[in-house]
Amino acid sequence: MMMIGIVGTFPFTLSGGEKQEESSSHAESDKQTRPRMQITPFEFGAAGDGKTDDTKALQAAVDAAITKKTTLTSPMSAIYMVTAPIEIRGMLNADFNLAEIRAAARIPAVVRYETPQYYTLLRNLRIDGNLMADTGLCIVNARKMRIDNLIIGRPLTTALKITRGYEIFVQNSHFNGAAPDDINKEAAENAAGIDIATSDCHFSDIVIIDCKTAIINRGFNFYERIHAWTYKPAIIKDSICFDLWNTCIISDSYADTFQICVRLRRKGIQCKLSGCGSYYNERLYTAERGHVTPYLFWMDEGDGRGVSLQSSVMRATEAMGGNYCNIENCAVYTDGSDSFLRWKGAPEQ
Repeated sequence: MMMIGIVGTFPFTLSGGEKQEESSSHAESDKQTRPRMQITPFEFGAAGDGKTDDTKALQAAVDAAITKKTTLTSPMSAIYMVTAPIEIRGMLNADFNLAEIRAAARIPAVVRYETPQYYTLLRNLRIDGNLMADTGLCIVNARKMRIDNLIIGRPLTTALKITRGYEIFVQNSHFNGAAPDDINKEAAENAAGIDIATSDCHFSDIVIIDCKTAIINRGFNFYERIHAWTYKPAIIKDSICFDLWNTCIISDSYADTFQICVRLRRKGIQCKLSGCGSYYNERLYTAERGHVTPYLFWMDEGDGRGVSLQSSVMRATEAMGGNYCNIENCAVYTDGSDSFLRWKGAPEQ
């Protein structure tokens, strides 16, 4: 009986061993043929040390990720110095884990995006203009693009510039002007947070700090939960929160210490503001630091007809003598749901 048991066992054991060897062989084969899930700039020679010029390595990594349809990623600690714009010319899925791309030379943009392809996703990236780049992220043409958790600081002119495209979604992001000690003849004085010349784009949950103009809107776009503020007297004079050249919808947003909250550049602009607010920090308006008079609305053309303000709370202070509008017969529509505190010329509620 024992001999029968032993003889009966060997074929089973050997057969199992063959199956294990066969499975191992298939696994190795799968590794060789299966596409890679992600790549990093380090595979292309990047140093990411904040000193070395990583322009060529980072560009090679971007191009490879686009060609291979592979996710581009990075360690959070990496700082990639670039001396030319990083060009994104195809559909890209990138998650930088809050790594930074920093300008190391005078360049037009740190990152430049231009492609007719759909569905690029750019996440968790810090861009430092370093007072050397005109623009942090320059989108020349994009369609159905998603940007999440983008942090841009110290551009010479614009943090985020969008020229053409549609259905671009930007959310959970920060755009910053120069730090207090960085202001020079070029930087911060004329910096803009967002400058967009196209339509059907959506912005939500965005903070814009110390930009002379927070948002320049030239198309029909949507803004939700935007909080913009200034805290340097050098920037407050002639500052604008929403600089409107075209129709837009703004909701649940807040303008904090700008000389002009909403500026209407053209007659007949259709604009709806709902659940918005304004506030002015009077400590930044003391005479020795350059007093300015705030305006809630400023009309370059027309009387504001076509603009509506609803369920909003606008606050000024007696120390600043805020004006509701720069013209007497302002036709901005209000329905009684708003609150205007200490605005000269505001509708009676």
